[in-house]
Amino acid sequence: MRWPKLWVVGTLTIGWLGCGESGDYALSAGAPVTAAVRGTIAQCGVPISGAEVILLVQQAESGQARPVDAQFGPVATDGRGQYLIEASPAFAVPGPALVRLRVTPPGGSLQEFPADTAEFSLGQPARDTLGLDADLGTAAGHCE
Repeated sequence: MRWPKLWVVGTLTIGWLGCGESGDYALSAGAPVTAAVRGTIAQCGVPISGAEVILLVQQAESGQARPVDAQFGPVATDGRGQYLIEASPAFAVPGPALVRLRVTPPGGSLQEFPADTAEFSLGQPARDTLGLDADLGTAAGHCE
């Protein structure tokens, strides 16, 4: 009877340690950290359908087990030039992360857009959505 009690106490202790705190970040086995980015891809203000969008994510916070350098996608824009990407990178922690877009329009060349900050939070679906629009013509200086 003594061994089953020790086994239960040991199991509970290990489980308690797996859901504790380390520094500023709560650790929870199996709890994903997510962020969502949505926006419109356009060419001189005209939405582009079928453009491929890739989301690049970088995060290196103190107390983090490993820095994050991941990409999500590609996803294609819909008929209104809109896209939605939900990211849940391994080793991400709650808090800010730098995100960039790589966009390839149909029959065009890849363009990368400057970084912005997305906020990662525990749980799914993501609590907050970053709006990140990109105009390929304006970025290339082709619009009047």
